[in-house]
This record gives sequence, C-alpha cells and structure tokens, in this order.
Amino acid sequence: MDVNNQPAASPYSPVDDEGIDLGELIAVLLEHRWMILIFVVAALIIGSYRAFVATPIYQADGLLQVEENSGGLNALDIDQMIGTDTLVSAEIEILQSRSVLGEVVDNLKLDIKAQPRFLPYIGAALARRAPASEQPGITVDTLEFSTPEANSALLLVATGGDAFDLLDENSEVLGKGRVGEMTTVPVNEHGTVTLMVSALNGEEGQEFDVWRASRVSAIASLQGRMNVEEQGEWSGILKVTLNGPDRKALQVQLNEIQDAYIRQNVNRRSAEAQQTLEFLNKQLPSVREGVEAAEQALNDYRLEKGSIDLSLETQATLQTIVAIENEISELRREREKATLAFTAAHPTVIALDRQIQRLEVQLAGQNDQVRDLPTTQQELLRLVRDVEVNTALYTSLLNTAQELRVVKAGTVGNSRIIDYAELPTQPISPNRKRIVLLSLVLGGFLGVASAFARHALKAGVEDPDLIERQIGIPVYATIAHSDRQDEIYSDHLANGHSLALLAKDSPDDLAIESLRNLQTALHFGTMDAKNNCIMIAGPSPGVGKSFISANLAAVLTSNDKKVLLIDGDMRQGHLHKFLGLEKENGLSDLIGKDLPVELVLHETPIEGLTLMPTGSLPPNPAELLFHQRFTESMQELIPAYDHIIIDSPPILAATDATIIGQVAGATMMVIKSGVHPMREIEQSVKRLQISGVNLRGLVINDVRQGHRYGAGKYAYQYSYASK
Repeated sequence: MDVNNQPAASPYSPVDDEGIDLGELIAVLLEHRWMILIFVVAALIIGSYRAFVATPIYQADGLLQVEENSGGLNALDIDQMIGTDTLVSAEIEILQSRSVLGEVVDNLKLDIKAQPRFLPYIGAALARRAPASEQPGITVDTLEFSTPEANSALLLVATGGDAFDLLDENSEVLGKGRVGEMTTVPVNEHGTVTLMVSALNGEEGQEFDVWRASRVSAIASLQGRMNVEEQGEWSGILKVTLNGPDRKALQVQLNEIQDAYIRQNVNRRSAEAQQTLEFLNKQLPSVREGVEAAEQALNDYRLEKGSIDLSLETQATLQTIVAIENEISELRREREKATLAFTAAHPTVIALDRQIQRLEVQLAGQNDQVRDLPTTQQELLRLVRDVEVNTALYTSLLNTAQELRVVKAGTVGNSRIIDYAELPTQPISPNRKRIVLLSLVLGGFLGVASAFARHALKAGVEDPDLIERQIGIPVYATIAHSDRQDEIYSDHLANGHSLALLAKDSPDDLAIESLRNLQTALHFGTMDAKNNCIMIAGPSPGVGKSFISANLAAVLTSNDKKVLLIDGDMRQGHLHKFLGLEKENGLSDLIGKDLPVELVLHETPIEGLTLMPTGSLPPNPAELLFHQRFTESMQELIPAYDHIIIDSPPILAATDATIIGQVAGATMMVIKSGVHPMREIEQSVKRLQISGVNLRGLVINDVRQGHRYGAGKYAYQYSYASK
C-alpha cells in the first residue's frame, strides 16, 4: 500500500480531560431541553391538579389546665385519704383514651357516617368551590340496625323536597323516607334499619353513602386526628388540637372532648370519696353497736354495785389510757394506708411501727397502775374506758363521713378548661403554592436526572477527541444539524417539489458553512491523492452521507468548478430525489447495459453540477462494480471534472464501498453524532484499511446545537448577516 495514501499522524498529543466539563453538562441539558420541559410541564400539571383537588384540612385547638394538687374543699385535710396528686403525662394519656373519646363518639354519634357522592377525581373539589347553599350535605341523627347481621352500607337518593329513597348495596329500593321523620325499613332477611335524617341538601338525584362504622374504628379515627401536648415544661397547661375537613364539626367535637374529660375527671375524684364514704357507712353501725354495748355494760355494773364514782387519780389514769388508745388507733390507720404504697421495710412504715410500739409501752405502764387499784375500781375503769374509746371512735367516723359528703358534693377535679375551641377560619393544609413550587422543582430534577441518565446510557460516541485517540483517524469537520433541511425534505415528500437541496435553499445555514469548512479541509488534505475522486461512505444506513454528498457537491461548484455527483448506492440510492431528477439511465445501466457515458450524465438545477443516478436497481450491485466497465468509465470521467463525489452504500452492510474505494483518490467516512458505538467505527475503519481504501478522515454529522465540540471546538462558524 502506498505510504502517501495513509492518514497523516495527528499533529498534537491529546490531553485527557479528567475534570468535570461544565460546557459538556450544559450541552447535555440543551440537547434534552424538550424532554426536561416535558417533565416540568407534566409535574406542574400533576402538582396543580393535586393542589386543586386536595381537601382542605382545618385545625381547632383548646387549652386545659391540670393541677397536681387539688381537693374538693381546701379547708378539709382529707387529701391523705383520696390521693389527688396526678402526673400531667398520665392526664394526657387519659385525655386520649378510649374511655374519654368513646363517650364523645357516643354523644355525637360519630360512628354514623354519611357523605355525598361526587364525580370522580374533580367532583369533590368543584363542590367545595360552589356556594354554601348549593353544596350537597346530609346529617343523620339515628342509624340503628336491629341485628348485627343487618348492618350494611346504604345508598340514600334525594327525590326532591324533603323526600328520599333508601337503597341497599345492590341499588334495590328498600323504602322511602322524609327529613325529620323516623324511617324503619327491612334491610335483608336478617333485620331492619331505623333511620332519621335531620338535614338534607342536594338536588334531585343526588346520592349519599350512609353506613355505620364500628365504635372502635370511630374512636381510632378521632385519636388519629387528635394531638395533646404540654405547653412549656412542667406548666400543667395542655394544648389539645383536632384536625379534619369539616371546620364546624371540629369545634363541636373538640369542645365535647374537653367537656367529657372534665366530667370524667370530676367523677373519678368524687368516686374516690364515694368509695371511702361507702366503707364508713358500713362500719358505723357496728361501731355504734359497740358504743351501745359498752354503755349497757357500764349501767348494769353500776346498778349491780350501786352508785360508784371514780376517784380523781383513777379519772386521770382513765383519760391517759383513752388518749393513748385513740392515738394508737390513728397510727394503725396511717400504717394500713402506708402499706398500700410501701413495703414493711420502708422508712415511713418503720417510723409508724416505732411510734405504735412506744405508745403500747406507755399503755402497758398505765395498765400496771390500774392493777394496783381495788377490784371494783378496776372493773369500773375498764367499763368506762370501753365507753369513751368506742364513743370517740364513733364520733370520729361520723365527722369523717360528713366531711366526705361535703367533699363529694363540692368536687371540681384537678383539671379545668381554659379555652374552648373556636371556629377555625383558614385551613392548615394543603399549601397550594408550596405544592406547585415543589412539583416544579421535582419535575425539573426528574427531567435533568433523566437527561443525564439517557446521556450516560447512550452507546454512541460524540466526542471527536475520543475518536481520534481511539482509532488514530483525524476528524475533518463536524456538520451541524439543520432544522431547515428537515423542513425542506418534509415539504418535498408532501408536495413533490423538484429540488430539496439545503445548499440551494439556505446557503447561509450552519450546516452549509460546516461543509465549506470541509471543502477547505479536503483541498489541503487530498493534495497528494491519486485523483480528484472522493468517496463518501458511512458505517450504516441513515447517517446522512447522501445529504453530505449532495450538498458538498453543490458547495464545490463555486468558482465555476465542474462537479460530478455519482450515486454509487445501487441498492437504495436516492440522490436523484434531492435534485428533482429521475433515477433511470444511471450507473447500473452504464455498467450492465454498456450505455454511453453521455446518456447517464444528467444536468441538475445547480450550475456546474452533474448527476449520475443509480439507474435501474440491479440484483447484483457488487458484481457490477467489479466489472472492468466501471473502472474504465471512471478513468474517462476523472479528467473531465474538477471534482467527483461518489455516494457509496454503507460499509458494514455491503462490500460495495470497498470496491468503489479502489478507484477513489480519497475516502471520507461519515458518522452520525451519538449514534455509533466505538466498536462499530473501529470495524468500519478496519474493513476499509484492509481493502486498501485510502481513508483520509472522518466527518461527524448531525451535531446538535449546544454540543461543545459542535459549537466551535473543531468547526468555527462564521456567516454574513443581512444588513
């Protein structure tokens, strides 16, 4: 192979760019700008729809105060008996308990569910934006099923005025009813339903779903919408909030929750006093019987022994013994109370035991003194002591019972309502502006991410640097994508215009300017070529080699040059369409039918440009190209023209390009930007070089605007602007 026919070595050493290329990132975004815009618009539409149909959620709030120490009457010291200390955290749990919320569900009948049916997707949103008088609504006060098996969902249909029809799940009419009247109808073979609708607003035919939820689910729903938290540390102030779509119902429900909690709080505290009072009432009769028995025994003894009085010394001893026994009784009650909370080893219990032991020692000493008295005085002292001790105990129990009755009547609990809920005016969600803004941000993010993902997954090579480093063949030019050419060719197919050539229609187009740069590069790059014939080839179909061949030929006609354009693709050639000519009498006829050269040359609307079309498509194009007639004809035509451009079939699809390349002085391989994997380019170059084809360089076609190398890294664009 001739050394002069080999590609020249690259005059520079490529520099690897390991950093982030901001220009390349911007190029990727510009290339996929329409896809990014689609993501943004789609996200905006979805976000706007979500903001439009989202149900407004309101919030009502109230304040409660929990006092850690509170009695029914501050003047009565009975807190030791009732125990009023209550932790705030415990009250929060009580406030959210099923005990409190269940009472609310029962009082407000929150387990009865009734709501209108709307059009799918946007019906509820449109209804909310209608005037209040036109919004459908329903209030059901009573919904009772005779048996649990009869419980089922119902459909209520307004029939005009205050009347309605009641239907079952299968849309079969169960009965009719009127607003404000109790209606009982059979549901199924299991029983009946009793219904009373207190309010109904809807046009004739408006449907309402009516069903009864379980009490547990109604309580759980209330718990899920409710929040209780303490305002400040150890403040005892509880803020209660309740969320929901019905702002009027929120106010009623939250106020009922607070009232139910206060009622239960008062009842809980009064119940403690009631339990103690019941215990005392059970003990009083037996204590009274003991007093009466002691008094009867004393009277009987005096009658038996006559009038006997205690001496002053004995009376003093009696008073001391009675006082000690009363104190021991009080301490034993305190110990019993303490053992409910502590073990016997607790310091409080131990201290009480020591006090009792000390008093018992004192009582034993007094009893020793009594033994020194005469027998009559001893017996009288014992009887009088029994009377006074039992009387004192009975009096104490009577006083305590009376105090508990007063406490129970005046119990106010250790919690109080500071603020009742007010009617909320503005919803807390959704924030429509935020939804739209976030949808825009999300759409932009997804669009950009998809753009970079698509770019990363593309197998095609775009960077000329990479191609030159990998295969050692220089890139002669990059041809910019032309939107105008797309319009011209579409118009040609639709209307059958005679000429669809960009170089003729828009000579100042960037793609044509790129071809002028290619013209200059070819002038200097093929000075040592064996002839003026240039073959334009490509690895695969659809790379734009026919576009480049036709327009390059038109560009080469400048300065009164004679240019011959040969359509060498005798399989699917269509250069004649660009120039508005027919394909008959062309290359295949020149070789196969031995037509004179003059008959296969057709003048074109471009001055100086001659076309040799494919002719009739033969069954064996490669065999025709091997014919001696092809080589002889080319040797005859080369001296007659300044430039000859041959558009060949794809390199990897057929062997025609390697045959045509034998007669061409230089070959340019066209690749489409971002389409061909490096492996495909390497195989195409290898096939041409093995066949001895003089491959001078590459042309990157269809470079989209915004690609860094297409915007000026290799091909600098300059055109005249109209004044």
